Amino acid sequence: MTALRYADRLEITQVLALFTHAFDNADVVDLPLVFTPDAVIELRRTGRSVVGIQAIAAFAQSLRGHAPDHHTLDTVLLPDGPGRVRARSRYIALLPDGAVHNGDFLDVLVLTARGWRIEHRTAVPRYPLGEPLVPLPEGYITPWLPVHEGRADARAEL
Repeated sequence: MTALRYADRLEITQVLALFTHAFDNADVVDLPLVFTPDAVIELRRTGRSVVGIQAIAAFAQSLRGHAPDHHTLDTVLLPDGPGRVRARSRYIALLPDGAVHNGDFLDVLVLTARGWRIEHRTAVPRYPLGEPLVPLPEGYITPWLPVHEGRADARAEL
C-alpha cells in the first residue's frame, strides 16, 4: 500500500467536508469542487443512483428545505493505486423533523487536474435499525477495510 502524502490527506479531507456544505445547502456552484463531472451517488436505502454532476446538482436542489444536515466524521483513507483513494467515513444526518440517522459513506476519490474529487459515493445506512431496501453485494465493502502492508488481510489473525 502506497502512503498518502500529508498534503493529499488534507485536500481529501477538505473535499469530504465541503460535500456537506455544498450539497445540504444546494450550493450547486461548489459541487465541481467535490465531484468529478461523471460522479455517481448510490443511495443504498432506496437503490437509487444519481449519475453525473448535473443530476447531483438537481438532486441537491430538489431537497432544498428538506435536505438532511450531514456531518461527516471518522474518515479512514486507503490508497487504491496511483491517483485513487478509497475513503470510508461515518455520517450523522439530522432530518428536518428532528429525526437522526447515520451510516457510512464509501467513497472513491480520484486525483484530477483540479485536485482530488469524489468519483463514486455509496451511502450505506446503519441506523435506524432495519435493513436497507437494497443490501450491499457480498464482498462490496472489502476494498474499504483497512489492511496492513505486507498482509493480505489483517483480520485473518483474529
